Amino acid sequence: MVKSFAGRSMKKAVEETVAAENGTELMVSGDGFWQTRGFQSRHGAAALLSCNTTSKVLDIETCKTSPKVVASDRRDINVRSQIAGHLCGIRHAGLVKLMGAMNLPSPIQDERYSKWDRDLLIMVKSFTERSMKKAIEETVAAENGTELMVSGDGFWQTRDFQSRHGAAALISCNATPKVLDIETCSKTCNTCMGALSIKKSDPAKYDKIIKSHRCEKNYEKSSGTMESAAILIMFKRSVSKYGVYYTKYVGDGDSKTFPVLSKIVPYPGKEIKKIEDLNHFSKRMKRALETIKRQHGRKKLSDGKTIGGKNRLSGESF
Repeated sequence: MVKSFAGRSMKKAVEETVAAENGTELMVSGDGFWQTRGFQSRHGAAALLSCNTTSKVLDIETCKTSPKVVASDRRDINVRSQIAGHLCGIRHAGLVKLMGAMNLPSPIQDERYSKWDRDLLIMVKSFTERSMKKAIEETVAAENGTELMVSGDGFWQTRDFQSRHGAAALISCNATPKVLDIETCSKTCNTCMGALSIKKSDPAKYDKIIKSHRCEKNYEKSSGTMESAAILIMFKRSVSKYGVYYTKYVGDGDSKTFPVLSKIVPYPGKEIKKIEDLNHFSKRMKRALETIKRQHGRKKLSDGKTIGGKNRLSGESF
């Protein structure tokens, strides 16, 4: 009712101003106002007023910040920016710099950011599990059975094999490949490492922290074996978690994973077949041919010609 009345009132004010000015080119004044006094208000509005003897409101527009997330007091833009910070690897410190460079308000304070990180992790894990379960169901339907062909790949926090954290994923091998399962490996725990600073000064508090926290460390061996270890874990739990068997594994020729799967049989009585990854095979073949050409490029063969040149080994033939 109020909106309807305001609309009619402003329309009438415009008509009166047009009549008073004897034309449609009007002189107006604008003003803004906020829900709270400071410029940190989440809500604001602006109005246009006629510049004549009556000075009436001609139009009004309200401005709100990003909507709230359902069943939460958090704003949608804050949640999305926090997720984006993790996906881009810049986290809170990076977001502060980014917002500053764009002349936008800074993200929430670091303490609240860390608290919401924990809440966000719960939501992301829940969504991830639902997404992977749905991917399994779609793959089972596409394959018309529970014996699936999968591809595995590992990745590390740093590029070399000295990384303290690593992970691996299993992906379906069909027309629409999707992630079916993931597993992480950590050689350190941030909570354990942080608590070391008070181990001598406050042993009681140190013991309390160590006993009450959920330790992130779950791996002791070399970082290079994280991929095969994580994939083996996912194979072993496929039946209990999803009710499926991964009976065909697509891997590269120099992978350490398949020998592990062959040695430690995840499914008694079921053989796991290895399917060669053509992409990896072609890359290895190309590297081998390039090495041969580099080492023997000037050496003449039995036909008196070198190994390279027209209709011989060349970049195009590679």
